[in-house]
Amino acid sequence: MIVKEHEIPAKLLKLAAAHKRLFEHHPDYRQVESELYRERSGYAGELRVDYPLSKIDFPHFILHDLRLRLFQNYFQMDTLLLTERFALILEVKNFTGIISINPTFNQLIQTVDGETHTYNDPVIQVEEQKQQQLQWLGFSSIHKLPIETLVVMANPKATLDITSEKHREHIIPISQLTQKIRDISQKYHEPVMPVDATSRLAHKMKDHHNFKNYNIEKNFRIHFDDYKRGIFCPNCKTSIMIRLRRRWHCRRCKFRSHDAHVDSFKDFYLLKGEEITNRDVRDFLRVDSDNLAKYFLQQQNFETKGNTIGRKYLMKYDMQKDFDYLLK
Repeated sequence: MIVKEHEIPAKLLKLAAAHKRLFEHHPDYRQVESELYRERSGYAGELRVDYPLSKIDFPHFILHDLRLRLFQNYFQMDTLLLTERFALILEVKNFTGIISINPTFNQLIQTVDGETHTYNDPVIQVEEQKQQQLQWLGFSSIHKLPIETLVVMANPKATLDITSEKHREHIIPISQLTQKIRDISQKYHEPVMPVDATSRLAHKMKDHHNFKNYNIEKNFRIHFDDYKRGIFCPNCKTSIMIRLRRRWHCRRCKFRSHDAHVDSFKDFYLLKGEEITNRDVRDFLRVDSDNLAKYFLQQQNFETKGNTIGRKYLMKYDMQKDFDYLLK
């Protein structure tokens, strides 16, 4: 049973909006592009575990992208599988190429087209998540639940070249995930708690989940004034549209739309924040008319605060449902 579905990261959406609106000559454009590629790849890899997990044939509860608070910090798990007998933390990597481990220096080494890239040892990473999860469970008076860990290489194009016995036990290709979970299940015969208590624990974890936000300007040399203004064509996705006869027109692909401006409100929300004014609309959407900007704002049924002159509109969007246009 899936208690918590996959979560589209705020970082992925904000990077996508920034990449869409940055000029290619901006000094951080390529860095944003590279970081966006990694985020897309990582999210795609996490989704790949769904099929092997769907074949598990014993009672279980699944929580994806779970971020819990422990003291003053947070820890996050890609996927947590919870049963009445054991828990399993999955750390999902979507690497391609040849994957090897240097156990001496605790490094994962990726070789692609003759180039090597080094990363922190994911086994150490997931083992740290285990220790934090054990502490978190201790505060819920759950002390005897065994926790297993696995690093799943989700990309079928990855080749594992791992000589360390410890790492071979914990790092597996996604094709082996279902059987590996069954093998782990065979190790634990006695329930630590009833199934209904396990269900309550899973839902308690979901209730304690903290969504991780992301600030573009704190991580890059980007100011809001650096972004392109205007309405992007939803069809060709690159051209700025013009408004003729109450519709938006794309000069490049000739696409027409009555509501292409809606996505620009969402871009503003991701890149600037939830408050927007009539002046912001005129600037960001390239709308010359005060009345037209007011009309667009009223169309959206945003909450308002302040008087007519200083009125601000409060945009409310769901990160998981309202930004599909950035993921296509």
